[in-house]
Amino acid sequence: MSLKHTLTVLLILLIAVAVVGLVLCRPMSAERYAKGVFNLAAVDGAYVTAWEYAPEGTEPEELLLNTEDRTLSRLTDLFDGKGFGMTPGGLFDHELPEPEAGDICWRVTLQCTVSDSSLTAEYRGGELMLTGSGSTLVTAQDKDEWARDVFDLIAPLFPEPEPAEDGDVQQ
Repeated sequence: MSLKHTLTVLLILLIAVAVVGLVLCRPMSAERYAKGVFNLAAVDGAYVTAWEYAPEGTEPEELLLNTEDRTLSRLTDLFDGKGFGMTPGGLFDHELPEPEAGDICWRVTLQCTVSDSSLTAEYRGGELMLTGSGSTLVTAQDKDEWARDVFDLIAPLFPEPEPAEDGDVQQ
């Protein structure tokens, strides 16, 4: 094979890899990652939890939000219209990194009981994972600001941690 043919084959392979990468990593709506027939407008419940990471702390129990909770509609508004794209690392890695002390962490599971479908979004260690039909690390435009907005919405639902008897704060 001549040098010209070798370079042509390499160029074709590079273009094919780039096209596949662009297709896999393109931003998609949250509904595309969900399990089952999922629609944000039909979400009628959500399990939420939010905490600031402490190495010796524990995450709080999940709270259930239902259609009477105004927070549920505000939460679905944050997901509605947001585009999530797979990260190149998300093609191979399906685990969130270990957060550092003081990092914000949260998990939201949106449910549509009519269609028996759900979507879980988890933010930890500065990374976002969506779980529905599968689990994948994703990114989004202004991901960290958006994650902070979600945290600021659900964190006030949880009571402040009780101080321990020895003066330390536990979570």
